[in-house]
Amino acid sequence: MRKSRKNKKTSILFILIFMVTVSFFCVSTVTAAQWNVGEGQDYATIQEAIDNENTHDGDVINVFSGTYTEDVLVDKNLTIQANGSNVEIKSTKTGFTLVKGGNGSTIQGFQITSSGTGINISADNSNIQDNKITGGKTGILVSNSNTTILDNIISGQTENGVLGNLTGGFFTFSGNQISNIIGEGPVTGISITVNGSLTSFKAVENLISNIKGVSVFGIELGKSKGAGGNPEVANVENLIVTKNTITQIVANSAIMGIELVTSSTNALISENYLFKLEGLTNSTVYALEAAILGNGTVLVSENQVSQVTATDQAVGIVSIAMGNLKFEGNKVSNISKANAAVAMLGVGIFGSTSLLNNQVSNITSPTIAAGIVGTAMGHLDMLFNTASHVKGANEVYMVAVGFNSTTINGNNLEGDGTGYGIVICSPNGTINYNRIVNFNNYINNFMFSSFGPSIDQMLKPIDDAIKNHPELEPILKPIRDDLNKLFHSLENSNTTATYNWYGTNNPDSNKFFKGNGTLIYDPWLILNIKANPSTIHTGQTSTITADVYRDSAGGDHSANWAEFFSGPGVTFTTTLGNVGSKSIIVPWVNGLVKAILRGDDGAGIATVTATDYQTVQTYVTILGAPSNDTVPMQNTGAPVNYLLLAILMVIGGLLLPKRK
Repeated sequence: MRKSRKNKKTSILFILIFMVTVSFFCVSTVTAAQWNVGEGQDYATIQEAIDNENTHDGDVINVFSGTYTEDVLVDKNLTIQANGSNVEIKSTKTGFTLVKGGNGSTIQGFQITSSGTGINISADNSNIQDNKITGGKTGILVSNSNTTILDNIISGQTENGVLGNLTGGFFTFSGNQISNIIGEGPVTGISITVNGSLTSFKAVENLISNIKGVSVFGIELGKSKGAGGNPEVANVENLIVTKNTITQIVANSAIMGIELVTSSTNALISENYLFKLEGLTNSTVYALEAAILGNGTVLVSENQVSQVTATDQAVGIVSIAMGNLKFEGNKVSNISKANAAVAMLGVGIFGSTSLLNNQVSNITSPTIAAGIVGTAMGHLDMLFNTASHVKGANEVYMVAVGFNSTTINGNNLEGDGTGYGIVICSPNGTINYNRIVNFNNYINNFMFSSFGPSIDQMLKPIDDAIKNHPELEPILKPIRDDLNKLFHSLENSNTTATYNWYGTNNPDSNKFFKGNGTLIYDPWLILNIKANPSTIHTGQTSTITADVYRDSAGGDHSANWAEFFSGPGVTFTTTLGNVGSKSIIVPWVNGLVKAILRGDDGAGIATVTATDYQTVQTYVTILGAPSNDTVPMQNTGAPVNYLLLAILMVIGGLLLPKRK
């Protein structure tokens, strides 16, 4: 009896498991319903297909070729897709509106013409892909979480390509083209604020072009100056802005090519290309501005900025990081016309700052021009950067403000005979193995009076306030004393600047300024040249090597070759033979450069020079052609003439007719 009950229980359990399993497979194999819209299809309009009681969450609506004059409201979780390339939505206000009931919906493949907004999204988890949105004020309006916008073409709006106020989750904006946004007020390609917190923001491989307005933002996330005059910080944990192109931007007052103001702990801003940004009357242009106020590491790398004009201020790349900042491999060129022009500025508020392998050229201003500026409360590294053609009434190629310690190594700075090579403000600064040539001032320790008002002049407004209002002295005097202490500490730089190349083997001591601190620049590097071998025959070659591995005290630094500068450049010349021609320019590679002298002009003595502002020379004796005497077989094989004869005999034997 017990056994029978046990078997019965086992059978019931087996049946239950079987039923659950069957139910699972039945549910999992249910497919979404497909509804067709168009002439001769299930429905005549998209809205009819959505509203029908038989249309449920997860269904697919296929819209066939034709023009649909309707404003579509999506309040179900649907995939609405164009079946073909000629499906046009002509709306009176908004092409598609996705509301909360439409969470998870996809809109794909439509041509949308609107007088207001192309697509308005207040639903979550939306996917907007492969649409062409034309006209109206705003292409896509977003106010939700977890939105993906991929491969859309947005053009012809008067205010915004994409405008969003996000509440959470993620936001991905990739592969889109935004163009021809032209308005009479502020105009944006994509502008996003965050009312909440995002886990990630990704803007990747978008093209934004031909945007014109009073002020223009290409990509804007957060705001450096909100409605109340204070920054509006977007709370974004992971920030990725890469491979975007922004070009042909024109504005009357201000241009921000890319502006990012976030609290991100991880930030990657890389491989963006911004060019042809034109500010008109009373204009300021910042090509790429990133203020990342999280505690993580900010990487700003491989971005390119060129052809930027403004009247007031023009800045290529500026990045401010609350944590550590890595500023690597960026290129900025051709900034002009602005009263103040700066190629690159990197600021680490609490962490360290590294500016590595950046390139700057052709920065011009009628007043102030600056190349690469680095600032750090922690350690500051400025390594292997190059700067040339920075031109202004007041010009400086590199500025280093390290409140802790500063290392400036391996940079290549070439001036035009005026201005400052390096200005440093640091209690512990080291400047080694740099090329700093053709400047009126090679290295300067910072002093306020050298670049503007003196400390006393800056403190004078507080002194006057105390004099005119003695009752405020208890409040103002401590402030004045603290500022006075801070300003003087900034002028007490201690700099060791040995082992640098200045374009001369005897640099002028008047081109070094210690200010109120210390500056040690002796010994310096000197230019040397040698030929190997120094005697050749006509038709042979000699390797000409120029380097700056020895210093003025006789020290040899060749073991530290990896720390030396690279880039422009040494001119080689020869009086006999050629080095590619009679003259050739060869770039430095880690403090060394080579050329090949070919003895192809006959016998004599070649005078070979190497010039990097300083000229040094060496001599190569070129003898007549070497003897044709046969050399023993074991060393060189058969003489060339015999070898050629043997080859001709073999070929001849192959061509002769065979005897029968």
